[in-house]
Amino acid sequence: MLGALRGGSLARACRPVLVGEASVWHRAGWRPGAIPLRDTGLGLRPPAYGRADAAGGAMSFAAVAEAVRLAARGLADAVVTAPISKEAWALAGVPYRDHTEYLRSATGADAQMILAAPQRGLWCVLATRHIPLAGVPSALSGAKVLSAARVLWEALRKTGVKRPRLVLCGLNPHAGEGGLLGHEERRVLIPAVRSARRAGVDLSGPLPADAAWRHHAAGGCYGLVCLYHDQAMIGLKAAAGLGVVNWTAGLPFVRVSPGHGTGPDIAGRGLADPSATLEASSLAVRLCAVR
Repeated sequence: MLGALRGGSLARACRPVLVGEASVWHRAGWRPGAIPLRDTGLGLRPPAYGRADAAGGAMSFAAVAEAVRLAARGLADAVVTAPISKEAWALAGVPYRDHTEYLRSATGADAQMILAAPQRGLWCVLATRHIPLAGVPSALSGAKVLSAARVLWEALRKTGVKRPRLVLCGLNPHAGEGGLLGHEERRVLIPAVRSARRAGVDLSGPLPADAAWRHHAAGGCYGLVCLYHDQAMIGLKAAAGLGVVNWTAGLPFVRVSPGHGTGPDIAGRGLADPSATLEASSLAVRLCAVR
């Protein structure tokens, strides 16, 4: 995060405030009198680099919760979160699996996880998020697909697209091949597309996921409704590398983050690439301007 601020371009575009334990920011290189800091005041020592533990999870969650409180009170226009260790949150007893789950609980909003490479014009929404792949088929429902499609459609309208065309990815190879390779397309996905179109959302499909990605990358649609985490992330990261961002749409304030993990293998070594944080922050500034 501090690396993203060192170039100066971000500080010229907005007024950043750091949130979290002062001890952690001190260790990372922050000094009083530089960027304002909102100390969460837990009084805990920074955890060891590269290892998930309960103290680190508590400090991470406290920082997110305080930033969300500031935004909810209108004291901040946007929240840019760093990657979290879901293992550390669990060790700390945090009752939420990820940012999106917490944000839904804290705001009561139908928050949806949009993953994007804005500089490439690639936008995806997830119908399911951080669950095991084996649990995806049973977790899918027409209501979840419709909710995800609606949020992406509205989110893209906020970026200036008047009538976004969306494509739904199939779950099975070849989108089920007429039921030969799976029945979720006929049972759940095709009815969800019909419901979305009745609701005014321009959604087509389901298309085989590989074909849907080729279609999107060629400019044939404005966004994809993906059914599970890696169906979105593999395509995005293959196309944009570290330029992927996570936007939680549907909230009463802007929340974004870089679309990568915590990188425990390089923690504390000065090797982290700030480009995704810069991309996420730039998107936050852009979204604040059109709210």
